[in-house]
Amino acid sequence: MPLHPDADPLAASTTVVTLRPDGLVRDFEKEPGTFLDLAELFSGAPPYDTLRLRYGLEMHHHLGSTEAPNAAASRLAEHCGYEPIDIRGTVWFTGASAETDSAPGMDDAMYLELFETLSAVSDTHGLRLWSQYRPHETVFVKPTDYAPGDTLWLGQPHRFMRLADYPSDSVTAQLFPGAQYFQCDDGFTMGATAPSYPTRADQAPPGYWQRTGHQLLPASD
Repeated sequence: MPLHPDADPLAASTTVVTLRPDGLVRDFEKEPGTFLDLAELFSGAPPYDTLRLRYGLEMHHHLGSTEAPNAAASRLAEHCGYEPIDIRGTVWFTGASAETDSAPGMDDAMYLELFETLSAVSDTHGLRLWSQYRPHETVFVKPTDYAPGDTLWLGQPHRFMRLADYPSDSVTAQLFPGAQYFQCDDGFTMGATAPSYPTRADQAPPGYWQRTGHQLLPASD
């Protein structure tokens, strides 16, 4: 991906996202000032089509594709105001192409908006999205992902026992009704009041992978 002649070489890196018909979502961080050649992505006839979902967010797909239907992409397009479209094959999400065959990635704000909207649309229509993670990458686990005996990594490993309730007269319980905390067999405890916590992918408990359907990849192919 070459440096675009109109790009700002001091700009922050951006992200391009793909969505396959089976629900696999992948994102690719791009170097500052690099643009994606859309014509190369969808070579041959018929041409590709670009749908503008938001200002600064576009979805590109191959017209007339005979690949499997991409239900999540079709529902997303409808959510963004388009008439029902039979979108097939892998779609690409980028920044604004300005009606050219070159598109930058999305900035951080648009990247987050895409995932929030795509997740909401998929949940509404009962569609499954999933991702792949390398061991060093970050995932967000829920307290309820842990089962007794799982390893809880918080600086160092602890053996998780249960989620315990705070005493009803405690300050935490009054501020967060129904709040719980992690209780481990070595006496370690930590509040579990947040909906999720970041951790390395290779330290996430089995319950996380079962709940999300995500896949843990090896450190390298």
